[in-house]
Amino acid sequence: MKSTLKPLQSSTYHNLRCTTSFCSACDDNQLRSVKSSYGDGFVVEGSLALERFWFEVGTDGTIKLPTIAFGRVHKENSVDFENLVHPSLVGLRPGSLSLVSHNGFFINHKFAFCFPLHRKKNN
Repeated sequence: MKSTLKPLQSSTYHNLRCTTSFCSACDDNQLRSVKSSYGDGFVVEGSLALERFWFEVGTDGTIKLPTIAFGRVHKENSVDFENLVHPSLVGLRPGSLSLVSHNGFFINHKFAFCFPLHRKKNN
């Protein structure tokens, strides 16, 4: 899977090391790991990281969130990200590490999103 998030180009991205208290599992590189499964059998695995996100808000400008912890997916079991036009995955389910949960505190519990067409590059 190719990620559109480019951690090495971000001045605010940091992997969470095993010395932090966000979760109880570590990977072989001593980074905090995360694994999440969904009702349809979809499973994602990755690492926990810290990042500061910016969102464009139409003509109103930009919303800058404080630094938040999030799961960065490295492996999944059913989506071919290599051939998608917009290879992205954002967790929208309820829970403390959900992007929606983090946003609610900063934008009056309002969150809207749109999904790009799910199509392959050669279509």
